Amino acid sequence: MTQQGAPRDAPDAPVPLDRGAQNAAREPASGDPADDVVARARTHRVGGYTVVELHGEIDIAGVGSVGPVLDAATAGGRPAVIVDLRPTAFFDCSGLGLLCRAHRRVRERGGRMRLVCDDALVLRTLRAGRMLDVLEPVATLDEALGEG
Repeated sequence: MTQQGAPRDAPDAPVPLDRGAQNAAREPASGDPADDVVARARTHRVGGYTVVELHGEIDIAGVGSVGPVLDAATAGGRPAVIVDLRPTAFFDCSGLGLLCRAHRRVRERGGRMRLVCDDALVLRTLRAGRMLDVLEPVATLDEALGEG
């Protein structure tokens, strides 16, 4: 909001960060700026868990490319899955829906799911969606592996 009579582009006026500016302020996962945009999943095994790292922007456009990977990791009997959100550049309610689906699938199959997240904006999204206490994120992969 500007004061009456003040020019709209006054240099000292606060400028809200849009989504693009927020993403530009973050470090790319691999040094390639394209990695911040393209949603992708990387899966590997560690200590009896399938670790699914979600990279890029996990939004309505990105869920389609990472959703099937997460579905595969949560299939079968008693899946043990760690979802690592640290490489994400952006995460919105579409990503929250993806996590809710994965959590439900794991619970229905008698498995366990851990979440690794250390980003304040992503944690805020989890809190707003009332999933912070359900998913109980930890800050590191070692912490997730250490939980029983």
